[in-house]
Amino acid sequence: MHPPRYGIAAPWAAALLAAAPLLLPIVNPDLFWHLSAGRWMLENRALPRADFLSFTAAGRPWVDFEWLSQLLFTAAHALGGMTALWLLKGLLLAASGTLLERTLARRGCTPLLRAAGLALWSAGMLADSDIRPDLFSLLFVGAIIYAGESGLLRRPTPRVLAGILALFALWPDLHGGFPLGWFLLFCYALPEGSWLSLLVSVPATLLNPYGAGPWRVVLLHSSQSSDLSKIILEWKSLGFSNPMYWPIWGLLGLTAAAVVCLIAARRRSSWPLLAATMVLGLATLRHERLCPYFTVCAAALLPLLARDLGWEDSAWVRRTAAAWATASVLFLGWLAPRLVWTARFNYKFVPRAAADFMAGQRRVLAPLRLYNQWEWGGYLGWRLRPWYRIYWDGRYIFQKELASADRAIQGPDDWRRFMTGGRLDGALMPNIANMLPARKLYPGGTIKDFPRPWYVFFFPKERWALVYWDPKALLFVDRQAVPADWLAAHEYRYARPNDGAALQEAVQLKEIAASDLAKEDERHDRELAEFDAKRWP
Repeated sequence: MHPPRYGIAAPWAAALLAAAPLLLPIVNPDLFWHLSAGRWMLENRALPRADFLSFTAAGRPWVDFEWLSQLLFTAAHALGGMTALWLLKGLLLAASGTLLERTLARRGCTPLLRAAGLALWSAGMLADSDIRPDLFSLLFVGAIIYAGESGLLRRPTPRVLAGILALFALWPDLHGGFPLGWFLLFCYALPEGSWLSLLVSVPATLLNPYGAGPWRVVLLHSSQSSDLSKIILEWKSLGFSNPMYWPIWGLLGLTAAAVVCLIAARRRSSWPLLAATMVLGLATLRHERLCPYFTVCAAALLPLLARDLGWEDSAWVRRTAAAWATASVLFLGWLAPRLVWTARFNYKFVPRAAADFMAGQRRVLAPLRLYNQWEWGGYLGWRLRPWYRIYWDGRYIFQKELASADRAIQGPDDWRRFMTGGRLDGALMPNIANMLPARKLYPGGTIKDFPRPWYVFFFPKERWALVYWDPKALLFVDRQAVPADWLAAHEYRYARPNDGAALQEAVQLKEIAASDLAKEDERHDRELAEFDAKRWP
């Protein structure tokens, strides 16, 4: 009696679990430079060929291999703002999940196994459920798996070949993940000996406005992957620090166990999908960015292995599926209070209030060359258009500069040389509570050690003035680069973040007048209250 009961209930439970990644809020800060590119294309009726957002790379060649994604994002944003983008994200993810379910159905999987596949897909997709061009690659990978598992790639008909040609001609305009498609076609071609699909797909990727440009970008990413993995979080090896990736470890473990069972049973299964899943699983251990592609493969492979091993109605499969679903529900219950649940953008990774301050000070700040945090550049370029030019953003054209900036933050002297060498007039920096040891010598010869914020050493007061700060960002400007009257009205000489011990010490020793500190505290409170009262777009 149990199998029918599970067969009825499982799809509903899986559908509820599969909805989780669709409902997660948008947090990707790179979204904004995609929107900037889309806006530029609509205004200029052309594709970008060179950088137009920064002062550091102005005119540098830029192959915008995601231009079609950007136009779609821009159109959605124009129609319904962040809510429309959230809906578009959900639609693309839903299409990916539907392709998975249809693939399993085409292979004759029971409702329970199809539900198990969706539950696996849902948990593994949590970490990569944001609005980004990668979603199109995710969808196309699922389409190739569907075609491969349906037998359409064994002896491809003209209609199938036309579909492959269209897919790979479109892919480089949406995202640079088309080599994953080649890899999957190779896996499906190897045992069958049918290479026609792969032969059609390779030249099809040249049918884009940039020609071989997307290929060059992919090769550049590959050559720089080792260096990027030391700096960019999503290029790092898979770890345990981010809870969103914990389900991936479960998927890796289940995949390894299933492969062992398959070998022990000496049974045949979908060799191409098995090979692709194993390779992507190993690659995922090195780069978190490959997690969603491994998830799509593993969520299809595991139910198919259970079917091919004859376990579709076994108690072991039912119990494993129930255990995974229970763990997923408990994990989501733990995760939900830690997220900002909104259909709009979660601005936790962008300096919204600081950008609003900068917009109000356009007259003074427009001529300056200001450094900005790498992931903030997209938002700043989009929010402060057209007058503001960023230092950099998340585009690949700035990846070479990442290493030099990473070296510069190792110490105050390195940072001073970095700022001087770049002829920078200021910087918008993250407000992090990083304390460094400091020593104060008193008139009587007494020495006292106490920690002080990092910026005291990286941005000494003699040259740099703190003119804005909030819990997320600090804005420093060169004293010589701004008008004296403006600086007098905006500098925070005393009310500075995370430096309370030194301030209180200075007040007690009457090095700072308590009234001056109180005035700055009041001004800062008014400034933040003004931003908090705004109705943000």
